[in-house]
Amino acid sequence: MRYGLLFVGIALCMGLSLSWLARSYEEATTAALTEEARLAIDVRCPELDRRDGRQCRGMLKKLYLAGALEPDRTLRAYCEAVKTSRWRANHTVPPKVCVDRYGGW
Repeated sequence: MRYGLLFVGIALCMGLSLSWLARSYEEATTAALTEEARLAIDVRCPELDRRDGRQCRGMLKKLYLAGALEPDRTLRAYCEAVKTSRWRANHTVPPKVCVDRYGGW
């Protein structure tokens, strides 16, 4: 019984420390991004709590940090997609990010 409690205690401590390390890594990679990259991630992957949103954010973080993708390219694609969308009635006024960066449409 004593060894069982010891094992559970050690497993619990290891789990908590791994959780803390994962959270610290996430904060460090987010802090390494530029403000433009954070904005592009927020625009492209708005759903924070869903699994798809987390995967999208993780993929874009990796691409931006590696230099394989420019945040400006993502923002420009977003603004073009909103501009040329078929159901543009919802977006009669351009989004603020598009007006600030590209002058709207």
